[in-house]
Amino acid sequence: MDARLWIMKRSIIAMVALVWVGIVMIGAGAAARAGIFPYGCTADDDRLAASLNTLGILDAHPASATPQKGRGSSCDSDDRITTVGQTYRPSGPRADVLSFYRDVAIKDGWTPPPGDDGEGVSCFTKSVGGRGVELSVRFLDELGEEYGDDYDVDVTSSLDGGGWC
Repeated sequence: MDARLWIMKRSIIAMVALVWVGIVMIGAGAAARAGIFPYGCTADDDRLAASLNTLGILDAHPASATPQKGRGSSCDSDDRITTVGQTYRPSGPRADVLSFYRDVAIKDGWTPPPGDDGEGVSCFTKSVGGRGVELSVRFLDELGEEYGDDYDVDVTSSLDGGGWC
């Protein structure tokens, strides 16, 4: 056999082997990442939502506010942060709504964030079952949504604890 043919044949075999090893390594890496860094929400996040759904702060509302729709929940697939919320339609001033929730939240053990201005209800925290949970009350038109004066009471957390704040 000619030496050049023999070298060329070995080079082709080596390249095919390297490509095959590369494909296997990429597949193994993707499988490892999927196991180590799972993507998307799971049944564990659904159980977290069910747990958050029982928090009494979601049922609390001023006498002048009416619940809208049913309670909703969502899970962000990227960050795996679970949100449970209830929308209300108030008939009184916003300041009264926010004052009501500040009082109720503090009495229920929620803590305002450092540097809190004493007016709104955003990023209040509480430990629930050893997990950090966050509370926010937001008027929907402030988010650019067109729902009149409706507002949301949201609690958020993740399997590691903590939400969006």
